[in-house]
Amino acid sequence: MTRGKTAPNRLRKVDVFALLYAAGLLKQPVPESRRAFFVDLGYGAEAYTTLESAARFRAVNPELDVLGVEIDAERVAAALPFADERTHFRLGGFNLPLETGETVRLIRAFNVLRQYAEAEVNAAHAEMGRHLIPGGLALEGTSDPFGRVWSCNLLRKSAGGDLCLEGLVFGT
Repeated sequence: MTRGKTAPNRLRKVDVFALLYAAGLLKQPVPESRRAFFVDLGYGAEAYTTLESAARFRAVNPELDVLGVEIDAERVAAALPFADERTHFRLGGFNLPLETGETVRLIRAFNVLRQYAEAEVNAAHAEMGRHLIPGGLALEGTSDPFGRVWSCNLLRKSAGGDLCLEGLVFGT
């Protein structure tokens, strides 16, 4: 069982960074027959971070599909009342629970990998990257309990399919 602690606005600064750094990716149109999600991987005991990000990111793309993913079935069940046509919650992990025609433009996995052994990090990055569209981005990092201080790896999927470390960001 993961700790799953979260708080309202914990990842607000990360969202602001994503809006500045990757607004084009969030706005990028996709074919009508597909979905390209923003994924909040490991949203915690409450769905705050997923719902807050959905509201922020939909300011630049009102049609953005959002997927909250958790490994705890009780957390997913508790979040389901907040689901709607564009906001989904599913049980899963790094092997994202996508359906046919679904892909991912942006993954935020915060305060997740710090619970794993260091030897497992590269495999987790690769698994997340497998789901990204070319040019897609994974923000994998950690924050303090109130989101005052955070850091993350920026991992971008190249046109050739490789997942490349694009940078490391520290925010306060």
